[in-house]
Amino acid sequence: MNISPFHVWAIVRFLPDMQRIVVNRFRRRSDAEECLRVLRRAATGRDYTLLYYPPGEESTFMVRKEYNKLVRDRIPEILESQQIKFGIEEMTQADYCQALRQKLIEEAQEAAEAVETNLVTELADLCEVIDATMGAYGIQRNQVLACQMQRRIDRGAFSQRLRLLWTET
Repeated sequence: MNISPFHVWAIVRFLPDMQRIVVNRFRRRSDAEECLRVLRRAATGRDYTLLYYPPGEESTFMVRKEYNKLVRDRIPEILESQQIKFGIEEMTQADYCQALRQKLIEEAQEAAEAVETNLVTELADLCEVIDATMGAYGIQRNQVLACQMQRRIDRGAFSQRLRLLWTET
């Protein structure tokens, strides 16, 4: 693919292991932004970013991706072993509790969208965040299980596969 030196705006898709691919290039930023909006609407599970990315700089250009989210304890060690530069900080207890709540949403969404072959892994991640959240708030597992059993008695479980279609008030 022959790229004009004037195509300096690029839409980049991030892949696992800090890899990236250039999806498309544009002469004008406005064209790239419009395409990016369409891509983000069409492929919500993919991570696209708009960059000023002159041709020929693919091998030297470093992309800094912002996360600002809770990560597992060994992530810094893993990043160092891969010689990836990173920034990290320890959160206050209040920030940690809020980050755990955000992580619950993130992991639940990933479990909900997982294909069957990845479901066990995503559920394991969700359980890890639930355990950490219970620890942060001083909640014992037996408290949660007792509450679960009471709610099961009061409201039932999900074993009958019922879908509520409508109600009248």
